[in-house]
Amino acid sequence: MTPSAPIGQPPADPQLEERLAKAKALLEQPCDEQWIAETIEIEGDSWCEAGLIAKPYAEYLQSLTPEQHRSLRLQAQLLSILLPELKQWVITWGLGLSFDPVYLETRQILFRHLKRLTEEQPDWISALVEEDNQHLPLEERGVRSQTSRMLTQLFLPEDWEQLATIAAEGMSAAVRQISQAAVPVSAKF
Repeated sequence: MTPSAPIGQPPADPQLEERLAKAKALLEQPCDEQWIAETIEIEGDSWCEAGLIAKPYAEYLQSLTPEQHRSLRLQAQLLSILLPELKQWVITWGLGLSFDPVYLETRQILFRHLKRLTEEQPDWISALVEEDNQHLPLEERGVRSQTSRMLTQLFLPEDWEQLATIAAEGMSAAVRQISQAAVPVSAKF
């Protein structure tokens, strides 16, 4: 008869114990002073808690001027508004299996067009960001409710052609995959 674990405790499992030991070591690692010294850089009186992987990014941010910081914050805020609206807009197109490639392409088109806006579009973008700063409920954001109309105007005829081609190719590929996955039915019954 094999020895069993005391009542209320699971039987000993060497693999489980090894995994638990590794997890414990990972959890304790941030408390190790050498690890802290390698990953936290002290500059003057402030701490910069950027790990080794984030260090080049932190250095890049430090090299920016205040105007560049404001510009990056504005871009991030604008994209945090536009990208969810863009996704909801593309969902309404009913693309099915072609959604992912078309949505990715609409994002690329949006990024391209945001770099060269028409005369009225910067005013709309400013109003959109100002409205976002008011933290109104979504249903009360009149400027944001115009997003799909503005995006429609932002896209050029060649953009629409490109999106139509991507949608058609995506559906065509999906149908071909279905036909290739089909198992031939035997003539014997």
